[in-house]
Amino acid sequence: MRQTRPVGKSCGRRNAERKIMWKGIDVSDNQGVISWEKVAGAGCQFAILRSVKRSGKPDGQFEANVSGCLTNGLPFEVYKYTYASVPSRAAEEAKQVVDLLHRYQLSCRIWWDVEDTSLKKAGTGVLTGLIQSARNIVEGAGMEFGIYTGLSFYNEGYFDASAFDCPFWIARYPAGASYPFSSEPPSDRYCPQIAQTLAAWQYTSRGRVNGISGDVDLNIRYLPL
Repeated sequence: MRQTRPVGKSCGRRNAERKIMWKGIDVSDNQGVISWEKVAGAGCQFAILRSVKRSGKPDGQFEANVSGCLTNGLPFEVYKYTYASVPSRAAEEAKQVVDLLHRYQLSCRIWWDVEDTSLKKAGTGVLTGLIQSARNIVEGAGMEFGIYTGLSFYNEGYFDASAFDCPFWIARYPAGASYPFSSEPPSDRYCPQIAQTLAAWQYTSRGRVNGISGDVDLNIRYLPL
């Protein structure tokens, strides 16, 4: 990742040694058509793109978003919102993402988005196994794996986070109002505190950035892509 326009210092026990942060966004076709030239011009330093929808089909703007990031020099990774309730389904979802990246000749970290309310009923052991099933497919394809979840989901122990040594991307929203991308990120006191490596903090779902109509998730990143 380009180490330009650093933002403040990192937070968290596992991140005390990392002083540089980057600001970025995560998007899907919910954001519609994005002007990536304007997004980059607004100071965005990375993006995380939705890969595959629940149907198994690519996100409606995936190709356009990949092209926009590449054209404007924005580093990017992808995420998959999982609904899998059995290991075979988790593996299938992961393979869909891997196949999509292969189709576009891409190799990047795949973030496994573990937050759907239906997953709370699985039980800690089962959900931990489901995540591991996805991880096996991703890493077996030679790609990096990470886990995205909300801080409350993490703290409630719906899966055993200690079973994973991969990076974590955690959502915690200290503010409810719209948050301009140009504003300073929230105070370090709101930063998620976790036992694993905190790679990124999603600090609002109501961000505003030039080039996108409507709300967008804003993130601070502590580890380079």
